Amino acid sequence: MNAESRGNTVNGMGLTGSLLCTLLLTLPGCVSLGPGAIQGSRADYNIALRNTEDEQLLLNLVRLRYRDRLLFLEASSLTTQFRFGGSAGATYGYDSDARESNVIGGEVLIEEKPTVTYTPLQGKDFVERMLDRIPLESLVLLSSAGWSVDRVFRVCVERMNDLPNAQFSDGPTPRFAPEFERFTRATGLLRQLQVKDLFAGAQVPKERYTVLRFRTAARNQPEFLEFMKIMGLDPNREFYTIESTVDRQDGETLNLRTRSFSGIMYFLSQSVEVPAADVEAGRVTVTRDASGAPFDWARVTDGLMQVRASEVRPDNAAVAVFYRNSWFYIDDSDLESKSTFSMLAQIFAIQSGDVQSTAPVLTLPVGN
Repeated sequence: MNAESRGNTVNGMGLTGSLLCTLLLTLPGCVSLGPGAIQGSRADYNIALRNTEDEQLLLNLVRLRYRDRLLFLEASSLTTQFRFGGSAGATYGYDSDARESNVIGGEVLIEEKPTVTYTPLQGKDFVERMLDRIPLESLVLLSSAGWSVDRVFRVCVERMNDLPNAQFSDGPTPRFAPEFERFTRATGLLRQLQVKDLFAGAQVPKERYTVLRFRTAARNQPEFLEFMKIMGLDPNREFYTIESTVDRQDGETLNLRTRSFSGIMYFLSQSVEVPAADVEAGRVTVTRDASGAPFDWARVTDGLMQVRASEVRPDNAAVAVFYRNSWFYIDDSDLESKSTFSMLAQIFAIQSGDVQSTAPVLTLPVGN
């Protein structure tokens, strides 16, 4: 080999070594993806958890419509680990035709290992979250959070003074049509007064009462006078005490009997549309009115929620689940159903902890 050839070989090896060093120095920087991994995964996990919780909530509503047992699996923890690695190599030489060849190779390994822990809701937690009645403080909290008073009361309250709100729908579908019209009318009147901003919270000195107080301007409103008449309340009082009793009717107390979360679930399960084949097969209870005709539960849940059924997977679903060979879903354009479903998820979250009563005030702002 002459000097010129040796020079080319040395120069070629120098070039290859330089590229190899560059690759090895660069590779660790390429795989240092910690911040990028968080950016790429946190939103994905957030979306996945929310979607699966929505699907679980809807699935349990459908189960109750069929009198099947509900089950909640809580995602009690979610952890994930990322492992990065890399390698690089280079070869230099001549092929059979005495031509130079340079081969540089490398690989990057990125591995993610998520771990999700699911805990079934049972025992004491099940009793407290599912079977205990919603406290009055939770109604205050929901109303203060912006939910409309009629939505909160229609979903969470089964009786207001002597007005029943389909109270026997707190369990498996009843066989006889419920009474609900006067309750729905009363809460509708409250909503009209709420939109006009005629509610005000009040605190009773040295006492711990939750009270409802109307602004002075409300006394001239026909909605106020009709509400007072329906509820049997004295329209000349300054405020009305809200209690969780059902017997006191003294013209100054608004008695609210709330539902448990299980009762709320059973109540809203009446909004689930059932395929005709399942009705004909006797898989669900058919409620009948006094004449023996099938009762339409949409009259009770109108403006609250509608869960539709389809043989094929819907394209326009906000949330959908496959159960008993049918797809059940909430239409993405059904804003009323989406609002109630969102509030239902909030109630479930509220039931997981104690709601502290801060002040004896019921504030009912204009909400959705």
